[in-house]
Amino acid sequence: MKTILITGATDGIGLATAKLLASQGHNLLMHGRNADKLKAAVEQVKRVSPDATTDTYLADLSNFDEISLLTSMIKKEHQSIDVIINNAGIFKTPQTITNDGLDIRFVVNTFAPVMITQSLLPILSDHGRVVNLSSAA
Repeated sequence: MKTILITGATDGIGLATAKLLASQGHNLLMHGRNADKLKAAVEQVKRVSPDATTDTYLADLSNFDEISLLTSMIKKEHQSIDVIINNAGIFKTPQTITNDGLDIRFVVNTFAPVMITQSLLPILSDHGRVVNLSSAA
């Protein structure tokens, strides 16, 4: 049984991955940026796998402070993780520029996975894996 972080776990590939991994008995750290969608995603995972172990993390990955808080919380609550699945991504959005003046797609799709991975490397198990997803959405 592995402990697996999935960013963008509230729908699409992230949610499908969470359901599959939960059915295999893995411990899931599910990330989302919307509390209601995250709660609904966990409910869907529990319908597939009632005994699934899930921890939830809320963070807007277009915000550097929230990325740091996310990884700090994960490190505080978990001594080790086995897999980081950087799945969160953004394509269409009405607001294309972050409060820091950067393109939101670049921050979420490029900076966030790097920051998350670098921050969590100290607790990534010896045989840990990092999986980065992207799509042409």
